[in-house]
Amino acid sequence: MKTITIGRGDGCNIYIDDESMSRRHAIIKIPTFGEMEIVDMSKNGTSVNGIRLRPNVPFPVSRKDVVTFADVAQLDWSKVPDPLKYYKLGALIVGGLIVLLLAIFLVKNLFSDSTPEQQPVKPAIEQVQKPVQNDNEPLPQTEQKEEAQTEASDAREVPATPSNTQETTSGTSNEVFDVMGSARQAKRKLEAEERARQQKAKKQKEQQQKEQQQKEQQKQQKEQQKQEDGKQPSDGNNSKREYKPEMI
Repeated sequence: MKTITIGRGDGCNIYIDDESMSRRHAIIKIPTFGEMEIVDMSKNGTSVNGIRLRPNVPFPVSRKDVVTFADVAQLDWSKVPDPLKYYKLGALIVGGLIVLLLAIFLVKNLFSDSTPEQQPVKPAIEQVQKPVQNDNEPLPQTEQKEEAQTEASDAREVPATPSNTQETTSGTSNEVFDVMGSARQAKRKLEAEERARQQKAKKQKEQQQKEQQQKEQQKQQKEQQKQEDGKQPSDGNNSKREYKPEMI
């Protein structure tokens, strides 16, 4: 709580220079929250809205009231500090921020409703072809270990059951092994077909190369034969021309 002194004394918060005023004419008690009170401590008296106050008795007062001292001076409320001033200012700032945020939220919703939603583009999945593995080549150590671990885990997964459930468990384990064996056979079959296709393509390529070489050799032989035929002299025409003496 803050106390404001009013009078013509040097230590008063609100100084009024008048002979009718006491050195400490009145005090105003200002709480943080609640109503203010004024206490008259003078000889000539204090009045609020024309009502004279009793000495040393608190009386509630507000900033809208007219306070008169000794019927000669009036209280200037601008000189009295307002404890709720900063609270009111903070409330105004907070209210303004809330209104601004609400406006931004509404505008954003309006724009989001007006713009069509774009479907996300699914990335293309690249298919990587696994290298073909020959049956003759030995498996790497890692794959051998994995196969041994899978076989061991399959063997461990078969639980020890009573006699009445042995047939069912053996049937399921056999089915699992059959599925694994068929998958391996299918994989090996595909690998064998791939190898056969590659060998066939290789043979076709070699056959084409051989045919090309034979054609080139035949062409060269024909050219050589033509050259040899052109170099031989024409003896047939000379043999036909024999010398015949003239008859006299």
